[in-house]
This record gives sequence, structure tokens and C-alpha cells, in this order.
Amino acid sequence: MICKNCEQNFNGNFCNNCGQNSNVGKIEYKYLLNEIPNSIFQVNSGILFTIKELFSSPGNSIREFLKGKRKKHFKPLAFVLLISTLYVLITYLTDKYIFLGDGISGIADSMNNDEAKSSITAKILNWFAQNNGYATLIILPFFSLASYLTFIKSKYNYFEHLILNFYITGQQMVIYIIFTVLFFVLKIEGYFIDIIPLIIGVSYLFLVFIQFFERDKIFKTILKTIVTYIIFLSLIFIVIFSMGIIEKAISI
Repeated sequence: MICKNCEQNFNGNFCNNCGQNSNVGKIEYKYLLNEIPNSIFQVNSGILFTIKELFSSPGNSIREFLKGKRKKHFKPLAFVLLISTLYVLITYLTDKYIFLGDGISGIADSMNNDEAKSSITAKILNWFAQNNGYATLIILPFFSLASYLTFIKSKYNYFEHLILNFYITGQQMVIYIIFTVLFFVLKIEGYFIDIIPLIIGVSYLFLVFIQFFERDKIFKTILKTIVTYIIFLSLIFIVIFSMGIIEKAISI
């Protein structure tokens, strides 16, 4: 048997060279079901290695993880949960949020009549704005569905897209943490300054997609990534619009 992590021949349940389990299959729903308890109750080694790899060669690193080279990598769900919690803690201590949170607050505030402000939809949007780190985790399945639909010809299933976006989102939050701490220490403030981390975070996603979907031409991947964002925003709009309709129907 050939180890998918170090590519050495071995016999048994674990590789004699690197220690990885021989039972490494394709990412699917069973993998995520097993990862939920493992990610919540266990923290494995490799977070610094994972962060370094996601900065130096993100697309290639995630592709290798999906193919089976998983021994050195921090588990994807544990990674995004840990970094999200750290981001929430830092934004709470510094009272600084990225531009996205302010944007969601603006949408909620645009409901400027008393009835709208007291609506469940407005309250949910306000919660999203105030808990941007955790809110991002909630909308990840929608973004993963959008990327899956856009890059469906790449042959990666929906759950593999979830893993891809777990890592991307976690690393985006690493970027947000760096800028949040930097702006706080240097006492840098301003509307245009606050939007910089968001621009870098979105640019990072484009970079990862270009590397990850290497079989496509760069321009084609860029267009598909833009389409992914359009589908994602459409899905979110449909959800918010549906919530409003349901709320009105219940209140009648």
C-alpha cells in the first residue's frame, strides 16, 4: 500500500514513515460528520504549518489535502472554528470590525421605520454585523454551494468545496486579525483604511481559486470566481427576502 501523505510503501493501518492512517478516502458527508466532534473536542498539531502553507501556496496545499496528504495539516473545521473564535475575541477586545460588518449594519439600519427595526430580519442582520466571525461560518455552506455550482466541471463534490472554503475563510480571518491588531496598535482609523483588509481577503480568495483550479485559464477562473460571488449574494438575498415574506405571513 502507498501512503497518500508521504508516498511510501507500507503495510497495516498506519504508515510506518509518517504515521498517517491508511483509511484516507475522498472528502464527502461522512468525513464532515466525523470531523465535527473531532474538531470541537480535539486540537491537533500543525496550525502554524497550515497558516504558512495557506500563505505560501494555498491552492496547491488544499488540493494536496483533498488528495490525501493530511498528516501535517490542521483539520479544516477545527482551523476555521479556532481562528473564528480568536477573531471574535480580538474584535471584542479592540472594538474594531472589518468593513463587511459595518456594511451589514448599514443594511439593517436602512430599515428605518420602527416596525422594520423590530422585525426578526433586522435583528438577524444586526446579529450578523455584531458577530461577523461566527456569522461567516453560518453562510459558508451557501458560498460553498455557489462555488460548487460555478466550478461543477472541476469534478470536486460539494463537501470538498466546503473544505476548500473552510481553509480560505480561516486564512482570511488570519488576515483580518493581523490588520485589526495592526490598526489598533498604530491607532489607525478611517473608512478607506477599514476596507483594506476586506479587499485583501477577497483578493486572497481569487488567488486560491486560481491556484486550486489550475486546469482552467487564469482569466476564466477569475470570471468564474466573480460568478461565484454573484450566485452567493443571490442566495443570501433569496434567504433574507424569504425570511421577510414568512415573517409577514406569520404576523397577519
